Amino acid sequence: MSATDNTDYIPRRIKPDSDEPGTDMPTTPAEETSKEKPAAADEDTFDYIIPANPGKKKKRKRKRRSKSSDGEKSALQIEREEDVDGYVFGSSSGKSRSHGHGSKHHRKRISGWKKALIIAGSVILALVIVFGATFLIMREIGRSHMHDLDNAEIVTPTEDDSIVSVDPMGQIINYKGKSYELNKDLFSITVIGTDDSNIRGYDSSMGDAIYILTVDTKTGKMKILGVSRDTMADVDVYSLEGKYIDTENKQISYAYSYSSDKVTGGANTTVSLSRLFFNLPLKNYFAINLDALTTINDAIGGVTLTSSITFVSPEDGRTIHEGETVTLHGKEAQYYIRTREFDELTSNNERMNRQQQYIIALIQSVIPALKEDISRVTSLYNEVSENSDSNMSLSDIVYISSVVLPKIKSIDVDFVTLTGEITKGEFAEMHVSNDDAITAMLEVFYREIK
Repeated sequence: MSATDNTDYIPRRIKPDSDEPGTDMPTTPAEETSKEKPAAADEDTFDYIIPANPGKKKKRKRKRRSKSSDGEKSALQIEREEDVDGYVFGSSSGKSRSHGHGSKHHRKRISGWKKALIIAGSVILALVIVFGATFLIMREIGRSHMHDLDNAEIVTPTEDDSIVSVDPMGQIINYKGKSYELNKDLFSITVIGTDDSNIRGYDSSMGDAIYILTVDTKTGKMKILGVSRDTMADVDVYSLEGKYIDTENKQISYAYSYSSDKVTGGANTTVSLSRLFFNLPLKNYFAINLDALTTINDAIGGVTLTSSITFVSPEDGRTIHEGETVTLHGKEAQYYIRTREFDELTSNNERMNRQQQYIIALIQSVIPALKEDISRVTSLYNEVSENSDSNMSLSDIVYISSVVLPKIKSIDVDFVTLTGEITKGEFAEMHVSNDDAITAMLEVFYREIK
């Protein structure tokens, strides 16, 4: 018999590593004979492993072609296979294994400080992405809230033949031979200066100064519409518990005093203003008292103007003369915009002239300061929040500071004052005609179609 004949080859006997049964293998005639005799209890058992090559045991390299698109194999792929004691161990995937420089002992390690730097960078990048997304979302929310003219439905008076609404929503109006369209690039804020009063049997506040600030977000142009506190308007009246009672025609300054947990004074004032201007949407408001005014005034280092009256400073007792250029501080600013002669029917109109002068000087100081440090918008908002009442959110402030302020190139402000006939009632009453209201509204909220 040949030594290389596999048929008569006697396999090596190995001792099993465990008590578990070995893998069943094909038996030989000699093995069948051995089965007839019971094995002794202490007799060794056999496991059989068929060698891949019982002859010469060696390591070899074998070329293996990778399959190309047409099924052929490429000679560029070489797979290294090792025979250990004549038994073949190859990768099931057919890919070569590297046991050299690619082993874990040769992998490039990253030092601790580099790992910390990568983690810190990843965290910062994530925060920047989150902050940026939040900023954009807040700005968009602010834009949609501040721009409230998109769905305006202006109801023009039908009894006046000179006012003709061209479209069903009143966004295009013909007036005295000219056509005007609603400027939807505007946003508006109704600014209300409140004065503590004792009305309705308890301490409350009235809308002592009412101004509608508008900004064109494309041109940066600012316009302010001044409404006298004595203007007669339809005012919703509420009980002390906040229950609606009735709507009365009275001075618009009373609208702010009828406030409750359900309806704020600012919201009630904007409702009366909207009625005055033919259902014009005016939902954004910012009401401040005299303490908040002082905070804003002093935060920018005072407001400089030429005094139109002679008065004694409540700060240091000095006399400030008419025509004198002065920087107002603290209670000086309060006195300048608040004082008036109650015996004269036109006293509030004269006071409004000083208020407009002060507002222009205030804006000319505030806008450059805010554009230089845009974060002051938020800080100033927070400083006056304790003495203010507003429905404007942080999203609105973000929108104003990031979109509106950069657009304001000139600090020139156009003032428009709502006019009317002043009569003597219980107090001074200013009655506004349709022509007065439509003229003011078109000048501020519309633009002429050429």
